[in-house]
Amino acid sequence: MSPTASAACWHSMRSCLPDAWTVRAQPWLGTLVEIALPRADATDVRFAAAFARVAHVHRRMSAQNPESDLARIARDAHRRAVRVDPDTHAVLAQAMLLARETAGLFDVTVGSVLARHGQLPLYGDTGGPGCGAMDAVHLESDGCVRTSAPITLDLGGIAKGYAVDCAVNTLRDAGASAGTINAGGDLRAFGPETWQPIRIRHPGSPNLSLHLFDICDAAVATSADYFRRGQHDLVDPRSGAVRAYGDSVSVVAPDCTVADALTKIVALDPARAVVVLARYGAVAFRLGADAVGAHCSATFAAPSPRLRLPLRRAA
Repeated sequence: MSPTASAACWHSMRSCLPDAWTVRAQPWLGTLVEIALPRADATDVRFAAAFARVAHVHRRMSAQNPESDLARIARDAHRRAVRVDPDTHAVLAQAMLLARETAGLFDVTVGSVLARHGQLPLYGDTGGPGCGAMDAVHLESDGCVRTSAPITLDLGGIAKGYAVDCAVNTLRDAGASAGTINAGGDLRAFGPETWQPIRIRHPGSPNLSLHLFDICDAAVATSADYFRRGQHDLVDPRSGAVRAYGDSVSVVAPDCTVADALTKIVALDPARAVVVLARYGAVAFRLGADAVGAHCSATFAAPSPRLRLPLRRAA
């Protein structure tokens, strides 16, 4: 996960939870991961199991870790089959599906572009394609990965969302009735009666957060350029260009894996994103900023029982 991810976006959680909830936090995924559970469910065993699940995904899919599956793919997958963790294989499979559904707009091979801009480490040959090379990634049924060219993959956002989803599944399997997991720009709430207010940083004034909507038994992911100090990470696979993005995009979806991935599609091509949002039962919000205030627009593929409106606007 990118070291800049912790500053990318923020969903306030502690101030919005009921008093009878317990929150614990650990640094993973390039950000601070917070897990909140009702006090009756907040056992050490449950917290430990959820954080262990997040830590496992971090170690396997962090671009900063030279022993991760991504580093091994970059070094060796164009020479021989590389066996990867089942979680890495699952995230790559989801990434390839999204690439097909978005005509290549979702592309995790943009890691090669980010590496050449110094935003990701280089572990392999730099002579491979810059991006638009999803067809060069081959997943084998035995859990191995091959690539037909040297490729640096970037799973930062989608892997972070996947880690949140895995932690939610772990807590549910352990008997937790409700909970919320917040990993920087990726948040998921579970429990049929757990409404989580969502606050999004103002793109023009990142120290100001706006309460835009509430979610229940759903996920939200936000992407923006907050605090990146000129190092943008939105790569357009159609041109290979690294783009600045002045607005923020938030997507509400059933899970964080899809929500995070779809933020990039909405930012790159809002018109095409409508079809993909409908396919996943997702809703997108674009928060824009100027010198005066903020404006928010929403794209509804269909009414969502997971989302509570009206939108809250800046004062």
